[in-house]
Formats: sequence, C-alpha cells, structure tokens
Amino acid sequence: MSWSGTTAQQIAKAVRRGDAVAAVVVDHHLRHVEDHREAGDALTAVRKIESLAEAAAVDEIEDRSALPAAGVPVAVCEQLPVTGHAPRLGSNATVLPIAETDHEAVQRIRGAGAVVLGFGRSSELGLWPATDDDGNVPANPWRPDRGVGGPSGGTALAVAAGAAPIGIGLDGPGSAGGVRTAAAACGLVAYSPEHMPADINTDPDHWLGAHVGVMATTVDDAALAYAALTHRAPRATGDPGRLRIAATNATPLPGRVDDEATKSLLQAVRSLTDLGHDTFRARPKYGPKLTAASSGAWSCAAYLRSLKCGPDGLQRRTKRLAAVGEKTYLRGLFGGILGDGGRIRRDLEDWFDFADYDLLVTPGLPGPPPAAQEWSTQTLRSNVTHLVGTAAFTAPFGLAGLPALVVPVGMRGDGVPATVQLVGPPGSTGRLFDVAAQLVAKLRPRRYAPGLTWD
Repeated sequence: MSWSGTTAQQIAKAVRRGDAVAAVVVDHHLRHVEDHREAGDALTAVRKIESLAEAAAVDEIEDRSALPAAGVPVAVCEQLPVTGHAPRLGSNATVLPIAETDHEAVQRIRGAGAVVLGFGRSSELGLWPATDDDGNVPANPWRPDRGVGGPSGGTALAVAAGAAPIGIGLDGPGSAGGVRTAAAACGLVAYSPEHMPADINTDPDHWLGAHVGVMATTVDDAALAYAALTHRAPRATGDPGRLRIAATNATPLPGRVDDEATKSLLQAVRSLTDLGHDTFRARPKYGPKLTAASSGAWSCAAYLRSLKCGPDGLQRRTKRLAAVGEKTYLRGLFGGILGDGGRIRRDLEDWFDFADYDLLVTPGLPGPPPAAQEWSTQTLRSNVTHLVGTAAFTAPFGLAGLPALVVPVGMRGDGVPATVQLVGPPGSTGRLFDVAAQLVAKLRPRRYAPGLTWD
C-alpha cells in the first residue's frame, strides 16, 4: 500500500494512533514525485532530506493526539518563505535572501504536525492566472493541452497529481483569483479565508502581504488545513440547515461564460434545491467601480512587488503592468477615483443583507482552464485579451475579502473538471464547508484524473 493518494484526514489519524510512521508516509510521497513526471513538473524544489527529517521528528513525539495534521505532506507555494530556502516569487528577477524564519502559515501548518514536502511553481509575482516560466509549461492532469491555472498553479498540480494531499498558496488582492483559480483548473477544493481589505495608500506592505488559502482533494482535508492555519480544532462538516442561496452566471469582471460552465452551475443549483435549500437567480451588487478597482489593485500589486526584484529578468508582460501600476500607485488612484476592495465589500455585504441570502454560487471558471502554452513570453495585451478573464469570478472576492470556496461538481463535456464557487457574507466559513460537503456527497466528483496511477 502506498500512502500517496490517501487523504490528509486518514494520514493524520493513522500517524496519531501509531498505525503509520510519518517518515514512511513522506517517503511514499517523495517516491511518487520521482515516478510521476506531472508531480515533478509541479514543484520547483523538493525538500527530500529536510522533509524526511521533519517527519522523523513527528514520529519522536510521544503524544501526537494534539497534532491535527500529524505526518501530512504539504506542498507550499514557492512565494512563501520557508527557513533555509529563498522565496522565488515565480520570477528569475527576484533577489530575495534565504529565509531565516518561516512564513506564519508555514509555522502554523508545521505546528499542527504537517511536513513541507516541496515548493509549488507560481506565476511571476503571483499576478497571473496561468503558471509557466522558462519553457516550463505544467500540463493539466485531466487534459494535457490545458494548463493548471495560477498564480499557485504548481501547488494545485502537486495536490492534483498526488504529490501531497494539501497545498498552501496565495490569495487576496492582485493575485488573479488566488488559490481558487488554480484549484478550479485542476479539479480541487480550495478555500480563500475572509480578510479585511487594507488601504494600500497607507499600508502597502500589509496590503501586499498576501493572504494564504488552502487546497485539497476533499472538503474535509481543506477544512483540516484551514483549521491548522487558524489554530483551531478541525470542525466536522454537518447539516447547515435550510439556506437561501443565490446563483448567477453573470461575470463580475469582463469575460465570456461558456455553455459548459452554465450547465455545471445549473447542475449544482438543482442539487442544492434537491438538498432542501431555496435557490434564486440573482445578480449581486458589486457597486459601480469593481472593474476599475480590480485593475487598479492588479497593476499596483505588480508595481510594488516588482520593487523586490532586480532590474533585469522580469517578463515583459510584468514590466508593462508594473509601469501602469507605478502611475496608478504614485498618483493615489487606487482607493481614490478607481475605488478599492473596501467599497466592493460594503456593497456586497449590503446586497447579502438586503436580499437575506446566506450564500452565492457562481461558476468556478467561466470556461475551460487556459491553454497549456507560454503565456509568460506574450505581451500584456495578449494576456489581458486571452487569459485574464479566467479569474473573472474568483478575483473580485479576493479583492473584497469575503470568504469563498471552490468545489468540483463533476466533469465538463471537454474533459476538464466542472467547478462552482461558493461565496458567503462575513462569518460564513462553516456554512461554506457544510454546503460544499453536501454537493460533493451528492454529485461524487472524481478526486484524481483517470490516468493517475499509484504504486
């Protein structure tokens, strides 16, 4: 039996009880990475020696009952600092020193007993909804001519390919939809936690600190990862009761929704109705400045993140976007005439309250994942025209800071996963996980692509 392909819940339970050895669990996942090219393509570095040492340290703990993620291998986006490694930021232009301390999210997941296996490939500076660089174009495990989304596409692929049951990636403003875009492309569950939008003009470092999100192949594993990151005991999913759920296939940002995405949304809505919820077709109120605020946040993020890079090496699309962002930021346009995430959040909160909706459901992606090609070598105009619409449903809620979760609901007719996004008002985290668990239990989507094999 190989532990690769086993859920995080099963691994942690076995390691806590002494039925499994954490070092053996990690070794099985390392072997899986070596034997499967798609898993190796997902990671820019594998911590073979360090991860085995960390797993051995977990095994030496006499009482592991307080470790909710005991022995669980985790893939971490390469942009997050891990002690002894230099964050790459998805770019050859970065000149960051070797980290002396872990990112807070890494500290917390390790504190829960998890083991960092390796670093997932990212799009440059976490800006783009497709992941490729230097001729490396990771292929979607469900359909090789499609990519893996972004910005944390490599981390999503690592989870989807069985390299690790849990992935930790980036979310928040200027992150192209964060973990949810990549997870939707790869058929995963992903959760972007609630956060309050910060003012970029007064605290750009905090605003750009990027919030983390979690990815997994099951709802329970995603809930486990989120609990570990928030120092909470894992919460079992349950019956959320009868909810009022709004649904829309109208894109918040410019983008075309194809028939397959609409079909998948309707399937999810019918399932929610069958589960006893009241469902309504509705168009959320984002306010008049969503598009301007989103583009302003994106360009400002490019400019401020580029300041951490060397003068050479940035992709030409990123250079151009950073140049736009420099003018936007220095003139104080974001948060001014362009609007900001705080305003979008208030408009959405008012909409949830006024209509008395408990949740909103949208497509995860407006169409199939982006094609597997070198988007990083193309112009900004080409990326905006052909790529940016991928994050049309996911990016606005990262900007507004509302809790959002992507969940697979089956397969599209073109052979890639069908997904929907659940969004809630502040304080609705438990409700999102409960409804996601209901959908998965009813629709029973595959956890892994058919061609993936296990030792």
